Amino acid sequence: MLAGRGERSDHPVRIRALVALMLLGRVAHADDDDGGEIIEVSGKAPEETKPLSYSLSVDEIRSMPGAGNDILRAAQALPGVARIPFGFGGLVLRGTSPRDTAVYLDGIEVPIAFHFGGITSFYPSGMLADLQLTSGGFGVEYGRAQGGIVTLTTREPRTDAYRIGGSIGLLDSGATAEGPWHGGGFVVGVRRSYFDTVVSPFVASDIPLPSYWDAQLRLSFGEPAHRGRISPMIFLSIDRVANHTSGAPGQPEGISLTSMFVRAAAPYLRTWGPLTLRVVPWVGTNRLTFEDIQDGRTETFSRPVYPYGVRGDLTRDEPWGDLRAGLDLDGGYLSHTQVGFTGRGEGPMQTNGSSTIAWSDLAAWTEARLKLDGERFALKPGLRVEAYGLTGEVVVDPRLNIHQRLTDTLTLRQAIGRFHQPPTPGDVDRHDGNPALDSSWFDQASLGIELDRDGWFGSLTGFYEYGQHLGIKEPRPTEIAEPNVGGLGPTFELLLEKQLGFAIYRDDIGRARNTGLELLVKRHVGPWFGMLAYTLSWAQRTDDPRFDNGWRPFELDQRHNLNALGSVMLTHWRLGARVQLVSGNPYSPTNPNNPPEQLPWAGTLPVFFQLDVRADRTWHRAWGDINFFIDIQNVTNRRNVEGREYGYDDAHPMGADLDTPGLPIVPFLGVDFLPR
Repeated sequence: MLAGRGERSDHPVRIRALVALMLLGRVAHADDDDGGEIIEVSGKAPEETKPLSYSLSVDEIRSMPGAGNDILRAAQALPGVARIPFGFGGLVLRGTSPRDTAVYLDGIEVPIAFHFGGITSFYPSGMLADLQLTSGGFGVEYGRAQGGIVTLTTREPRTDAYRIGGSIGLLDSGATAEGPWHGGGFVVGVRRSYFDTVVSPFVASDIPLPSYWDAQLRLSFGEPAHRGRISPMIFLSIDRVANHTSGAPGQPEGISLTSMFVRAAAPYLRTWGPLTLRVVPWVGTNRLTFEDIQDGRTETFSRPVYPYGVRGDLTRDEPWGDLRAGLDLDGGYLSHTQVGFTGRGEGPMQTNGSSTIAWSDLAAWTEARLKLDGERFALKPGLRVEAYGLTGEVVVDPRLNIHQRLTDTLTLRQAIGRFHQPPTPGDVDRHDGNPALDSSWFDQASLGIELDRDGWFGSLTGFYEYGQHLGIKEPRPTEIAEPNVGGLGPTFELLLEKQLGFAIYRDDIGRARNTGLELLVKRHVGPWFGMLAYTLSWAQRTDDPRFDNGWRPFELDQRHNLNALGSVMLTHWRLGARVQLVSGNPYSPTNPNNPPEQLPWAGTLPVFFQLDVRADRTWHRAWGDINFFIDIQNVTNRRNVEGREYGYDDAHPMGADLDTPGLPIVPFLGVDFLPR
């Protein structure tokens, strides 16, 4: 529904806009109290030819128990998204690795979508307009990702008045300000967490706990149809995960991992009638530092990265559809390794590596959307050609999306294509990596049907993916395999290997196959909100030489993943609950012989069950709204098994696989101040 005050004008642009809106839906007129005219327009937007994807608005996540008012945490309840142990931040889409999924904010790729620990996303949800998650089959405008993509869109600053808002929570607090500035507008935010301080009394000292802070600034000047709109922006995120042990008096021991990234960009949007131009140049840096304090000696490790990029595309609308083309440049510089030692009477020592890597990847792409029966049937073929600077390859990715509107409420969607992804800079490091490593790719196909009727939305999608030339660690059949903790240990590597810059020797001999079904049913009408998301999937890999047939389960393979949630407004309070039921991850149990022997991928962890509850209330004031919420995760305090590791304790002096328990009750409690 759009609403605005009508004005008499014979401006041709306004007339064309009104005619277009009338064609999309119906226009109703009514007089307001001031004697002006209110124009209300309702109807469906033109159909998009794209794979079946899932969208969430900022208002919608406030009705979703278990999300903690965070839009990316809410996305983890969508179909096709696997659950990660301990709820660690990351998106595992349709059995691919977290490194295979790309997250974009206004066209800028970000290296880490979540703050460490997955407590919240890197960007405050109140400064976003919406989220769209595409598990596979995305268009040719995006590349260098063989899994799926998540696109986040920031909202425009409001320029009619100055506003100050914020939030105070049990785990973090933040503040925002926005308003007019130099003929445009600005919105700025800052947020700081104290999760580690709150949780540390309830967990063992050797468990790593996260803390973080972030800041954002976005400006907006101009109008797209009049000399264009430019939106300079800068955002940064700093995370720290640390633990501590008792150690000697005055000599604490422990490890810490500090990650920071900064992005600065200037997106530009310009329209000339049927032509639309978008350009997004950006630069940044990723910095990660590891610190290990043991026996009075401190060792540090870091390896900074300086990425840059620019994306540009031009779209022309035609009566038969539209035509798009664009360029996508992405590159960077991986600095040398920096290792330092201090302590135990020794002076500071620095051991710097000599290996550096610079690269540039350039892609050109084009696609056409062809309407063969109005908006009822259309197909969108596309082609992406890309030159990878790290590997010296030129890759070609053809893709095709088709939609058929069977009825006014029922739409059929198909997607098929190839999706290449280059190795990380550390993977091709000439010292410890493999300079001969080439890119990997997935061939993806999906078929989905969606229903949108009378407040109901439902979809059912089947998918199949086959990956080749995946880079895997050099096989060592004589060693005990790493995955002895049910996916917990490998999860850290899968989450961070793209950002760490570590040099790892890999061979591009791995293969993958993922298949499954995704079901989503959602209804949001009046005081009621409900959603059911279910995924049935199989994810396998060929990278373990101990398997005769070659195929073994993926570390985060989950056969069944069910999320059922709902909420209702009762007088002044909205109450809701969420149930999450997920198959346990595969792992390699240990046979306690002498020496112990692992049974590769022969076991599965117990089923994961979690119940979350939420309550919130809003008080309306003249300046805005005060929203209080409490979102309690794992309210039953069920100690789910997140991993199993071979070890010894009083009950198992001969050694056994010992369970790693999951998180206890985790409360998200806070007050949001939302200015009007």
